[in-house]
Amino acid sequence: MCDAACSIKLVALIASAAMSALIAPASYGNTEGSSNTSAPVLASAETRAVVSAATAFLDSLSANQRRKAQFAFAPQKAATSARFARTVPAGGVMPRSLNGATPADHPAGALGTQAGFVGEQYGQAIWSNYPVSDVPRPGLQLGGLSAPQRAAAMHLLQVSLSARGYQKVLDIMGSDQALSVGEKHFAAGEDVYTIGIFGTPSAATPWMLEFGGHHLGLNVVIAGARGVLTPTLTGAQPAVYTSHGKAVRVLAGENDKAFALLDALDENQRKQAILNYRVNDLVLGPGHDGESIVPEGLKVSAMSAQQKAMLLDLISEWAGIVNDAYAAPHLQEIKAGLNDTWFAWSGPTTHESGKNGSAYYRIQGPKVIIEFSPQGVGGDPTMHVHTIYRDPTNDYGHAFTAP
Repeated sequence: MCDAACSIKLVALIASAAMSALIAPASYGNTEGSSNTSAPVLASAETRAVVSAATAFLDSLSANQRRKAQFAFAPQKAATSARFARTVPAGGVMPRSLNGATPADHPAGALGTQAGFVGEQYGQAIWSNYPVSDVPRPGLQLGGLSAPQRAAAMHLLQVSLSARGYQKVLDIMGSDQALSVGEKHFAAGEDVYTIGIFGTPSAATPWMLEFGGHHLGLNVVIAGARGVLTPTLTGAQPAVYTSHGKAVRVLAGENDKAFALLDALDENQRKQAILNYRVNDLVLGPGHDGESIVPEGLKVSAMSAQQKAMLLDLISEWAGIVNDAYAAPHLQEIKAGLNDTWFAWSGPTTHESGKNGSAYYRIQGPKVIIEFSPQGVGGDPTMHVHTIYRDPTNDYGHAFTAP
């Protein structure tokens, strides 16, 4: 695993490559009729590799495991909010592994607006920023897999993501593993991260991969040569931990690049960007699919070319998680709508070197919504953060799967 300095260098190198792709995009197969599935799209080499890895993972499972790992994929108009009740009383001991648990084992109930744990449900898929013991994810947990099965699951993840995206996932999982050492009240650690496949892995028809745990929710919809990784949740607690004797700082690029952009704004731009009130949590997090809010802050059309490039580089921390074949077209779309995008900031304007800050920020445009939200739970908001990444026009691949 990279240390903090290595990770930052890796991020910078791949971000530069992603920016180059924006200037000279490659061909991604036949994109005619790309708004729906009536016109087939040629599968890319990347899609074929993902399909092969997904098939290999499923083939490694027993019949009983496969029933728990694979579900139907039925495109929906929108995801819905689902609430779950905690199954262990406050102060009780939560087992590390809940392998085989499904949403049916933790039924949602009419718990009221102030009670329960919220997840976002799309068909049979569910993700959340709550632990898996509060909002169980459908699928198989890594801790219940044999070593070859677990390797197959991680290989599927690796080919679905870019190199820096996969490293980011490993860093997030490592953070959760560090949290699990002392945590007793909810399930934590790498073993409870859950993988589910929705539909049949195919180079022609749409299907979906979901992977995540407490601070990670990846939803990858693939349709031919096209793929989308929204909505996505990334986060960390603790944001800095030690692994194999080296310090790991999770989401460092998301933090440092945002502060660098803020520092690059002139006085008038900063006045527009910085909100006059405090935002303490995600606004469009799990359970808020399809919702919209009034844009606030600094409109990107008022930024210089250099500032716009810095913003695109910041956005690539999320848009570049998925493998490059799927990331580049979405980055092109985001760039095309950049002048109609907004950058808003809430909270402190400085941070300690080597640590994340405690400020919230939001990037909101026609094809992207990003929120970075430090969390008060745990006492130190610089050590606990949740982020969300959405495409309001294509969450769950709507643009690829709509009839």
